[in-house]
Amino acid sequence: MGRFNDGVSFKESVLDDVVRVESLVKSYSSAVGAVPVLRGLTLGFPRHRLTAVMGPSGSGKSTLLHCAAGLDRPTSGRVTLGGTDLGTASRRTLSRIHRRRIGFVFQSFNLLPMLTAAENIALPLRLAGQRPRHEHIAGLLDQIGLAGLAGRRPAGLSGGQQQRVAIARALAVKPDVVFADEPTGALDGVSSRQVLDLLRAAVDRYAQSVVMVTHDPVAASRADSVIFLVDGQVRDTLDHPTVEDVSARVGRWDR
Repeated sequence: MGRFNDGVSFKESVLDDVVRVESLVKSYSSAVGAVPVLRGLTLGFPRHRLTAVMGPSGSGKSTLLHCAAGLDRPTSGRVTLGGTDLGTASRRTLSRIHRRRIGFVFQSFNLLPMLTAAENIALPLRLAGQRPRHEHIAGLLDQIGLAGLAGRRPAGLSGGQQQRVAIARALAVKPDVVFADEPTGALDGVSSRQVLDLLRAAVDRYAQSVVMVTHDPVAASRADSVIFLVDGQVRDTLDHPTVEDVSARVGRWDR
């Protein structure tokens, strides 16, 4: 596999938050009334770090990710990206932010089947009104280890290869933050490691900020920190996670 641009590893003595949520509440309507999913969350996602979000089914992980990315509006509270409140921003402002400042990686890849790998990677640049440079796209393909498959469409790629293209697509415009929702959930062990290596390299060598929802302690152990959600609230946090420490905390939910 290729590698992200080598350079001086990014280090900071003081961390700031690329995205911050404050008193975040998200409820959905049902036949019996409003059903709360997120219950007054206040937390930040540090810049230039990989943060994992874990929790049992229904804990609000994906809802938090979607609200933090501006894909879903909170019921109340604030979600800020660089001073912009995503919860109250206009559709036009959100559209501009999504084109230029936020990348998103889905478990199901969401590549356009009629476009080649290179064209899928270039798409966010075109949507942002930029002319994709061949050198930039070729470099991204090399960094994800798919330099020889630039002209292949998604149907001709394995699941792991498609997810690597999706990550390169998310990084193409050099966004402020990349959100990844269960990026290894549909992959085998080898492909999962390759995808996690790319996300880790995006942070360590590319100074990117990544927020990843996962259920896998091995994936979470690749993060700089882990946030544990239970019933829509932060139950615990863990810095410098190991597989053993993550597994021990996850095991508490089953008791």
